[in-house]
Amino acid sequence: MPFPNFSIDLHCHPQYKPFGRSHKDAKKKPEPQSTSPSNRSSLWHYDPPSLSDKLFNIFFSVTKFSQTNLTSAQYGRNMVLTAGLGATEQGFLKNKLGTHIIADLINDFAAGFGIPRINTIQALKDYWKDFMNEMKFMEECENNTVKIDGHWFTYRLPRNFTELQLNIAANDDPEVGQKSSKPIIMSIICAVEGMHVLNCGLEKECDPAEVKKNAKALKNLDHSPWFVTFAHHFYNELCGHARSLRKEIGKLTDQEKGVNSGFTKLGEEVLDILLDKTGGKRILVDVKHMSPLSRKRFYELRKTKYNNEVPIFMSHGVCNGLPAYGQTVSKYPELGDTFITPLEDKIGGDGKFKDHNLINFYDDEIIAMVQSAGIIGIQLDERRLANDEAIKNVKNSLFRNKIMHYRSKLVWNQVQYIAELLDDNGLYAWGNMGIGSDYDGLVDPLNAYWTMEEYDDLAGYLERHAYTYFKDHPDRLKHSFNKIKADEVVQKIFHDNAWNFFRTWF
Repeated sequence: MPFPNFSIDLHCHPQYKPFGRSHKDAKKKPEPQSTSPSNRSSLWHYDPPSLSDKLFNIFFSVTKFSQTNLTSAQYGRNMVLTAGLGATEQGFLKNKLGTHIIADLINDFAAGFGIPRINTIQALKDYWKDFMNEMKFMEECENNTVKIDGHWFTYRLPRNFTELQLNIAANDDPEVGQKSSKPIIMSIICAVEGMHVLNCGLEKECDPAEVKKNAKALKNLDHSPWFVTFAHHFYNELCGHARSLRKEIGKLTDQEKGVNSGFTKLGEEVLDILLDKTGGKRILVDVKHMSPLSRKRFYELRKTKYNNEVPIFMSHGVCNGLPAYGQTVSKYPELGDTFITPLEDKIGGDGKFKDHNLINFYDDEIIAMVQSAGIIGIQLDERRLANDEAIKNVKNSLFRNKIMHYRSKLVWNQVQYIAELLDDNGLYAWGNMGIGSDYDGLVDPLNAYWTMEEYDDLAGYLERHAYTYFKDHPDRLKHSFNKIKADEVVQKIFHDNAWNFFRTWF
């Protein structure tokens, strides 16, 4: 097999930018996905960052390059990607800049979608139709073969673990990749980020009957999503969201409507549809982007109504360093204090000082996630991994290897925090973490780890941090079952844990 020990990403967006570029005219339907990797509307279009791209990202947190195209993914041996589909919310593009051409150019610069796609989003009246166009975009080039660096590739959209296993097994053929009839297969698992795709959360109040009808239809699609992130960046009339946008983009957008509220009656009805096993397969729920009140309600319903039959799934997240909602002091301050973001001095839509810790996860949620046989995909966004003060204190260097060492420590700090939290509570420390990069989802990547192409590098540097941790702190973990080898830690995070999660729940 050409990709032994391949990596898995539990949450990313390989389709956002190519789908955007398939829009040539805002008044017409998008064009089909290009079959040519040289075209920007192909999932395979390789667009590595230039020096100027990297400098723009470092100084302005603008990511103009493609992080998750399938070519960069295979260079990084990331062979299984879970793609978060879902119409880009209007709140990003109907913002305080307005909708005139200068605003469009700025938005295009930030998102790389292209002006026609931006104009399409600004004029949307139906998120569901836009989502269906996006799903069609993913399906129309499934099994189409492309040649990259002398090898043949394709992607497939597995519907379950059995199909995923078959894709991986096909890559064991000794002739794989040598001819178009035996391409190397990359697997893209369909998911949805944001239940606004059911056609709610627009300026006009939604039609509950239509929303529930679309929820039922979602379960019966040919490539029905494996899971859905119930909330996203803006209020969707189903449940409250956590504030997620800061600094310049936070100033230009308005997330305050419905922020930090709980589930609505319609939201719980949609939840019932998704988790019902009788009307088609059950769709799992991802708690990322939910407000703490919405998460709390979901955990209650999971226990009382759904008999603990579904896992607590955090597809792309990190710890906030706090014990539980409402608490403000870390029990593990050595690392926890580097995660906690100070409150803003402005009142938000919930009547409280704006709190950017709420989108990240509390200690009690991480413990409950493990007890539920769930998983957390660690998000590779610098702005999530640590607070501003901690990021400012990261050492700098002109040498790439040192930059990689220093920046990867931000990821290791999250891994170490979770491991020590679980060990302190008598739980296995290494079985419920994966990677959920959120690449190409408006993230600010770790400097030097710009795209999926650097996944092997990230794994290597995390192994160094793990080795140093076990060597320098042999008694930091209390339980012998948590004292494993550094390479095993990395293998579990980049592959084994996600694969076992697929085996159980996909």
